Amino acid sequence: MTLASLVAAGASPGEVTAALRRLDVPFELSTEGAEVNGVGALRVTVHHPEGHAHRGFRAIRALIEGAGLPARAAGRAVEAFRRLAVAEGAVHGVDPEEVTFHEVGAVDSIVDVVGSCVALELLGVSSVTCGPLPMGTGVVRAAHGNLPVPGPATLEVLKGSRVRWTEETRETTTPTGASLMAAFTGGRFTDAAPPMTLLSVGYGAGRARFEHAPNLLRAVVGELEGYAEALTLLEANVDDATGEILGAAVERLLAAGAPDAWLEPIVMKRGRGAYKICALVPRTAAETLARLLMRETGALGVRHLGVGRTVAERRHVVVELPYGRCRVKVGSLDGEDFVAAPEYADASRLATETGLPLAEIYADARVAYEKERPADKRKPTAGS
Repeated sequence: MTLASLVAAGASPGEVTAALRRLDVPFELSTEGAEVNGVGALRVTVHHPEGHAHRGFRAIRALIEGAGLPARAAGRAVEAFRRLAVAEGAVHGVDPEEVTFHEVGAVDSIVDVVGSCVALELLGVSSVTCGPLPMGTGVVRAAHGNLPVPGPATLEVLKGSRVRWTEETRETTTPTGASLMAAFTGGRFTDAAPPMTLLSVGYGAGRARFEHAPNLLRAVVGELEGYAEALTLLEANVDDATGEILGAAVERLLAAGAPDAWLEPIVMKRGRGAYKICALVPRTAAETLARLLMRETGALGVRHLGVGRTVAERRHVVVELPYGRCRVKVGSLDGEDFVAAPEYADASRLATETGLPLAEIYADARVAYEKERPADKRKPTAGS
């Protein structure tokens, strides 16, 4: 239903399928229209050969990380399975790294989870909010026999998160669905959706018929303006890596999707000079990028610190100068521009081509932007 709702909201099923082919598992995707309580929706079905492979968390993680998927999509998928492995491990008394999935290890579940993460990437989704997940009642048949609803693994995944109880005598949230939404949101479910400019809506249809609510999952896609973003700060102290290795690690982290990464000189025990390598990363990609940091630097451990940042709306405006084009990055809050900064790469290129001082290029670009900016925008302050 998650994958169906995101495809219905605009993610290309062809591009989703093409990305999933990199997993090297046999499957086919089909879509069909459905109507639930008068609402037009989409239903996605995963077709695969008979038989269920029981894969462990390690195998699934290796499958995802070796598929060459976009870093954020791979990070979200690994995080979903990690949360599920932790939950299953708690239920069965097994180390999460040793957990073997049954239903979730099957091809259709892997395609559902990874496909949903790829669809988010195709839609350009940077953050996800979701209301408290519905908890049904009754009994569900699983690989280990009949289990109460909600399933034990579902409750483990959702520990510390808000949920809502319903009167549906069916399983309304599966362990996989709970893990996927918890990975998308960091486990923070709220009825208060952030203000946005609405772009598209999609409905994913389930097959069961509910008594008290339509069996639909709705995805709403929009652009946020000036919002608070939840991130993870990764940190590691390194005293045995060269400057070249550390510099390359910063570049790799940025290329893999970290919004920012940097080095800080520090003094460790016994007066040893060292560096702290830091990266701000999406929470859904924290585990993947922490492992990247360790592989690149040889660090044996990485600290994870939850942080937030307030993000302004940003856009680029191209201005025409007498000697070439230059992009100007404009920041705004509540619809009002407050900063305009020429892009360094463009300004530096023009300075090289013309022989003019970089400061003069910056000044010309700001003047050109001021002439072209919309009349209803407040004059921005100078930025660099």
